[in-house]
Formats: sequence, C-alpha cells, structure tokens
Amino acid sequence: MKSFPLLVVAALVAGLASAFVESRADMEVRNLCIDCQAAAGDSWINWTSECSELAGENAPGLSCANFDVPLDYTEPESMTTLTLTLVKIDAVQQPVKGSILFNPGGPGDSGVQAVISQGQTLMTLTGGHYNIVGFDPRGVNQTLPFSCYSSDSQRKALSPFSPLANSSDAATGQRFAASEITFVVRDMVRIIDALGEDGLLRYYGVSWGTLLGATFAAMFPERVDKVVLDGNINVHEYYAGWEIESSINMDDTYAAVFSGCIAASNDCALASSFASAEEMQVAVDQFLAMLKYNPVPYSSQQGFQMATYDQVKTAIVLALYNPSHWPWLAQGFAEMMTGNFTGFFDAVSSFYNGPDTGDDDLEAGITCGDQAFRAEALFQLEPLLTALGESSKFGGLDFGTDNGFACSRWKVKAKEVYSGNFQVKTKNPVLLVGNTYDPVTPLASAWNTSAGFDGSVVLQHHGYGHTSAAQPSLCTVDAIRAYFDSGILPAPGTICEPDVPLYGYENLTEASGSNGTAWSIFRRREEDLAILAALSDLADAILP
Repeated sequence: MKSFPLLVVAALVAGLASAFVESRADMEVRNLCIDCQAAAGDSWINWTSECSELAGENAPGLSCANFDVPLDYTEPESMTTLTLTLVKIDAVQQPVKGSILFNPGGPGDSGVQAVISQGQTLMTLTGGHYNIVGFDPRGVNQTLPFSCYSSDSQRKALSPFSPLANSSDAATGQRFAASEITFVVRDMVRIIDALGEDGLLRYYGVSWGTLLGATFAAMFPERVDKVVLDGNINVHEYYAGWEIESSINMDDTYAAVFSGCIAASNDCALASSFASAEEMQVAVDQFLAMLKYNPVPYSSQQGFQMATYDQVKTAIVLALYNPSHWPWLAQGFAEMMTGNFTGFFDAVSSFYNGPDTGDDDLEAGITCGDQAFRAEALFQLEPLLTALGESSKFGGLDFGTDNGFACSRWKVKAKEVYSGNFQVKTKNPVLLVGNTYDPVTPLASAWNTSAGFDGSVVLQHHGYGHTSAAQPSLCTVDAIRAYFDSGILPAPGTICEPDVPLYGYENLTEASGSNGTAWSIFRRREEDLAILAALSDLADAILP
C-alpha cells in the first residue's frame, strides 16, 4: 500500500508554493483585528423550551433561542445584526461542567439539526456532564443563506453540469469553465460569552468543523478550555487554496474495501467470486474504465437511466466515508459484475441517491472567500492537478479538485481572512483525533495542525472511514471523555484500535468474527455496546 510520509507531503507543498504566491498577493487579504469589538447584538441568551418549529416536538432537555450578532465585525460602529438560531441539549450528569459547542462539518451542515437529532449520542460520547449547543454558521440554512441564483429553477437552468475531473479527456476544462470563517469564530466568542459560564470555549468539531475550531484556537488561544478536532483538514493548505494532502489515504481506504471483503468472506457478497483482493479490485477498476467512455443503460423506478463513470465512482467514494456501507457496496459490485446496474444502484441506495442536485455554490460561498489561490487560465491549475493525481490514483483528480476549480475564479473576497501562522500556545492544550485510513482528512493533516499548537496531542484512531465515528473504538471514546471530564490528554503516540469490524457489524452478537472482534464486543457490558451503537448512529447522521 502506498503511503505519504509527512515530510514528503510538506516538501511537495513547498515545491508548489511558487505557483500561487503571486495569486495570494493579489487577494489583498485584509489585516485581521483580533480584538475588534462590535456593540451590536445580544449579550445574553434567552432560552425557551418551545422548539417545535425546529424539532417537530418539544423533546425533553431541548431548548432553543434566537441570538443576534453583528453582521459585519469589520465595522464595529454598525448596529446591523444577524440572527443565529441556537439549540441546547441539557447535561444529564451532575455536576454540570459547562457547554460544548458542536459543529458537524460540511461546510454547509447544520449544527442545529445535528444537535437536535444526535444530542443524546453526543451526550453519550462526551460523558453527560456538559450541555450540547449547536448553531448554524453563516451561509447555512437560514443564517445568511447564500446562492448565486435567485431560485432553484434558475440554478438548474444556468449552472453547468460538472463532471468528475478524470471522467473524460475534456472534463478538467469543462469544470474550470463552469461566509467567511473568521466571522463565524467571532460569532462563537459572542455565544460563549452569552452562555454566562467562564468565557472559555469547549468545542467538538468534525471534518470542516476542525478548521473552524483550529482557527478559533489560533485567533483566541487564551479562550481555549477543551477543544476536540476529529477528522482534520490541513489548515495551511486550506487557506492557501492549494489542497493536495486530503486524498493521500484514499487509495489505501479503497483497497481495504476489497481486502476487508476477503478477510470477512461470510459477510461480503463479492468474496466468493475472486481468489484475492487484488483480483477483485482490478475487476472493479476495469468496469470503471469501461464506464468512462461507454455508459450503460439500465431501468429504475424513475424510468430509463444511464449508468456513468461519475455516478458509480461517486457512490464508491461516499461508501469510503463510512465502512458500515461497505457490505452494500460489495453487494452492488456483485450486481455490477453481471451487468445489472439496476441492482448496483438499488444496493447503494441507502447512501447514494443519484447525481447531486444541491446548491454547489453554497460550499463555494463559504470556502472560496477565505482561500488565497486565484487563476485566470487553466494552465495555472496544472501543477495542482498533477499533484492531486499523484496524491491518489483512485480519487485525487476526481474528488480533490472541487475547491481548486470553484475558488480559483471566485470573485468575492471575505471581508476578513485569518492570515496568522497557527503557531500558538493555547490556554489549555487541544486534542486532535485522526484516522489512520481516512479518505478525505488524513492523519497527516492532524499532525500538521498539531505542530503549531503547543502542547496539543494527536490521538491516532487506527480505523477506516471519515472521522473516528466511522469505525468506532471504545479506546477513542474513553480518551475523549477523559479529556472533557478531567482535561487528561492521552499519552503522545497513543493508538486506539477500532472495536467494530469492517464487515459484519450487524452480526456483532455472533461469535463468527474471523479475528475475534465480534465475540469480544459481545462479551462487553451493555454500556459499551450502547456507546458503539451511538457512534454508529452519529456516523450515519454526519457522514454521507
């Protein structure tokens, strides 16, 4: 299996830096005023239990509030405000130690809905002594919603089809033609002050939420109490707009779909047809190569359809986020090998529902104003495309180019961009969690972010999928709980093994696991099983 040592990745980034230095200078990034104070907005939170408009029913322990913050922090004299929706799940254990802000990632995912749907799961994960608070950052849902179009119908009519970058010889050119973080950080400062606790941040962020948490820690290190960042984005690459590290573990994760299938042959529909994982992977790759130039017609409940390279490969990558999908993906592969694409799409329907018809400019609107790289011609992206292709043969070009294509020609600049160096000593140390085999936020990114936060620790979760919830581990849960409860960090170099197998999760109570995992879980106390089930629920809620 291919691996990318941290120093190699760093050298690759440094070697490419000259390609976008001039574009970064053109951004005219505004000077950041860390201590800017704006008079507008609320100074306390008026919680109410009448939250049926958000939750459908007034659930026990749930409260909500509207909370006004300054619309523009660069204009401290302005009295114009923006209303944030907040939700809170009350702690279930005494003593109550404060509140944890949770961000589920995205960008664009709703913190409000995540806490409403997964508040009790988060309570289980964090130990129950903290209230769980969620909010929708700027650009998400009704918090300063963003779109380049006046209506969905206009977007569908005017937004060009955007194929995967490696789906045809002309795809890169077709894609090319085709609410800023610092203000959200300042919103978080206003929230924690209005909570009336100690003015310190307790935070759990996953995926894009790690970028938000890391930026907070860099801007306001004296405000950090306990911050957990799980599934880390490389903050340096993100702000540069030159992201090549994210895909470096995708090939290993993809290969594990097949090696895991062979290892758990009783739970994998594809295992009986192949002698080895390598043979299995070659067969699937050959089908993908065929689809690139020869789409296959099939029938579905929606009528006549065409199975394309883009659709099948997107379904595969979505499955890589969450190993609980792998048995269904393997079932889909088994159908596909017989030419039954109706069967393939039926098998993967729990996590893939066809081409994305969402508002792609939402993510661009949140991301691109903060990123520095700009280009006027496709050739300026060629070094980035080359590096992405080398970072992952399977998905570097197809899934690593979204921000590069969208943001390189983005005309709107964030009013305030954090341009610091992420070299800080926080009031209390930060805990970063990284999976050994995360297809989109590799372990290397956790180490790269941690390198700038004095005293921080990286907990290596030796599992597959995106974030530690994807393949749960009681060891990881214990470490996160100990950190939130007592401020105790795991020892540097700690590696936690997952307690859930890649295949056969639904059969955990059977003693048939080939490595004994299922039997060991079966023998654990009910609380442990509840924790693993809660993490699985969280993964299903926040991952594709």
